Amino acid sequence: MRRLFTSKTELLACLLPAFLACAFLLQPRTAGAVFTFVYQDKKFAVDTETVNSWHRPGSAFPASNLIEEKNSESQLAAEYFNQPAIKGKDSGSTYNYSPALVYKYINGLAKEIDLPAIEPELAILNQRAIKFTPPQNGLNTDVFESTKSALYALQNGQSSSNLTIGVSEPKTKLSDLNDLGIKELVARGESSFKGSPKNRRHNIQIGVDKMSGIILLPGEEFSFNKFLGPVEADQGFLPELVIKKDGTKPELGGGLCQVSSTTFRAAMAAGLPIKERKNHAYAVQYYSPQGTDATIYPGSVDLKFVNDTPGSLLIWPYLKDKDHLNFDFYGTKDSRAVTLFKPVQYDRKEDGSMKATWEREVIKNGIAKKDVFKSVYQSPALFHKEETFVNASSTPAAAAKPASPTPVTPTSN
Repeated sequence: MRRLFTSKTELLACLLPAFLACAFLLQPRTAGAVFTFVYQDKKFAVDTETVNSWHRPGSAFPASNLIEEKNSESQLAAEYFNQPAIKGKDSGSTYNYSPALVYKYINGLAKEIDLPAIEPELAILNQRAIKFTPPQNGLNTDVFESTKSALYALQNGQSSSNLTIGVSEPKTKLSDLNDLGIKELVARGESSFKGSPKNRRHNIQIGVDKMSGIILLPGEEFSFNKFLGPVEADQGFLPELVIKKDGTKPELGGGLCQVSSTTFRAAMAAGLPIKERKNHAYAVQYYSPQGTDATIYPGSVDLKFVNDTPGSLLIWPYLKDKDHLNFDFYGTKDSRAVTLFKPVQYDRKEDGSMKATWEREVIKNGIAKKDVFKSVYQSPALFHKEETFVNASSTPAAAAKPASPTPVTPTSN
């Protein structure tokens, strides 16, 4: 049944709550609110006290009122905001927030965000890069435009605003420094070795040094063991745990499979033909997700792939931080499309054994080729852990040796 109001007083009593609710929603930001500046996947949260310090209830600041801060930057900002409407936002509008204070805050953020462009460096000796600095774009915060966007967002009760960031490119191109086709990042492999003991970290660093600067010519095959060389004490290697048929024991070079596995991941991402790859005897935490590892052992198991790109490939490994290793391949991209599917683990048993597959599809010259890399992991209990250093009787272990020394190549279809 439709209800009729008997008086103006009753009508106002019913409408007042709704009116107050709408008025609240239309108010500028108030105490307790938090504002966030956003740039791509980065977020910069502003605390409530700071946001409140920008707010001046009952005051109306013209957008040009940045002269409040007596410094050259604010003078420049004032000149900017004195311009008529720009990019759809009327710079002649008034705000209940101080443009000068917002500008000052964003200018502080710019000091954290802005980066100069890095010019590339490349020096090659005997088909090896002895010095390499990758090119890097610079970042420049447009403080004026970012301030304008923030004022607009604040005034309209929004909780965030995008920062306007410009990109500056290096003056020199990497391709200007060589005629080998090394001109851009082709692929990257990544891994984590968090929790590794001291000797393992030491061996990883030596492995990185051994692989650093390798240049593969077009059509050349990469062999991890070839570039690794002898794993001897005089090469600086220390004893660390290695998986062997009769147990997990410390041997010279233990942990180098962190390097070979990360190399394998980069080669997979680049869509390069993998000629030899073998998984570890059992699942190791450092090579998660399982199915993406590649063990090596000089004299029996190797990691091999071929550079089938249009130019030479520069292999550049580095520690991203104390727990993460990156392998970057620089060269010339072609039209190939590479799809790496998520590794799948299955047939898990209570004893820790499992199986895994990692699929990749490469479309090159209109022809699609799918590779399926299969891994079979045994129970760790089959490889009793020993802490006593065992000097290898023949070739020292470069890393975890699989149960069977026979290399397993991927199946293709």
